[in-house]
Amino acid sequence: MTAPAFGRALRPLWDLDPDGIFLNHGSFGACPKVVIAAQARIRAAMEAQPDVFFRRRVSLRDGPDTELRAAAARLARFVGCGDGTLAFVENATAGVQAALCAVDLAPGDRVLITSHTYNAVRLMVEARCRETGAVPVVAELPLPADAGEIVARFDAAGEGVRVAILDHITSPTAIVMPLERIVPRLKERGALVIVDGAHAVGHIPLDVPATGADWYTSNAHKWLYAPRGSAFLYAAPGVAPRTHPLVTSHYVEQGFPLSFDWVGTRDYSGWLAVPAAIDFHQGIDAEGLSAHVRRLLDLATATLEGLGAVSIAPMALCARMRSFALPQRRPAADDDVRELVGRLWERDRIQSMAVKFGSRLLLRVSGQAYVGEEDVRALGEALGRDGWPGR
Repeated sequence: MTAPAFGRALRPLWDLDPDGIFLNHGSFGACPKVVIAAQARIRAAMEAQPDVFFRRRVSLRDGPDTELRAAAARLARFVGCGDGTLAFVENATAGVQAALCAVDLAPGDRVLITSHTYNAVRLMVEARCRETGAVPVVAELPLPADAGEIVARFDAAGEGVRVAILDHITSPTAIVMPLERIVPRLKERGALVIVDGAHAVGHIPLDVPATGADWYTSNAHKWLYAPRGSAFLYAAPGVAPRTHPLVTSHYVEQGFPLSFDWVGTRDYSGWLAVPAAIDFHQGIDAEGLSAHVRRLLDLATATLEGLGAVSIAPMALCARMRSFALPQRRPAADDDVRELVGRLWERDRIQSMAVKFGSRLLLRVSGQAYVGEEDVRALGEALGRDGWPGR
């Protein structure tokens, strides 16, 4: 698929509500029709011959040369990995948890996260620390963001850390973290490194081994256009033998990554459709899409800053999303998020992502091939008409 244009002209390639405006690709993605069709064909085969499908196409009963392994190998090549270093998981949260469970934690061990860590991961770390006696350590990252200051905060918090969990692209603040400066420093101090790249694959150029991470996980169902429930976990050779699936099943003794392939009867069609998603992604003019998204984010920046909002990070630390702090007379509340997101959709048919971040109300805008400049202008008009809670 070679796109002659971007924006609303491409909306027919998706099943998105024709009456809606979608500025929140980053949360749940949007699967193109051609990928949905590929998944439907796989599901049809599964329903037509369940035994053949599960025993021959997915199960390891007849050996490791399964269609699932072939799909994983295609994804591994796409992200710069070698054979046998990548497993499918349901989402990046499951990938982080499998990696964290692979670390033997003892009382007093330090587990480093940041003030921008995804909430589910923060809760996971707190639970694991309660179980083991380890201690969660939070690196407070600056807002607005600055690459040099981010690195300095990691330097200050990284001494004596047993394992560090880093976002590649933060979820609420949409910051592309300078991993190339952070990871080597942590590794020099003896820390194991887990990278939560939930937003990375398909979003930015990605060479997973080059990040230096011990474990790296990412969602294919966001920016790579795969069906939901499609993600991967990479384990470097030094940690792969200790990396096990969260569910112990028949092939656990096969080791990483084969032990992740079969964890019982589930719908494997999303994982098997990942090659179709890669085909779609590679059919898009990458340079053209990058230029289109940059125009969208520049317009969003001018529009929202014109309403008094403040950009969370410079464009040098952004890719295809940008977050803005909305000005308020009082600290943000959870109800503010529900009111803003609900009103934008129910009245203006605009899907957006807002979050309470400390005392601030943040609004995140995602650029994508199917988003047009008129969609961004509509967001500005909606916010300019009634403002937002707490303004």
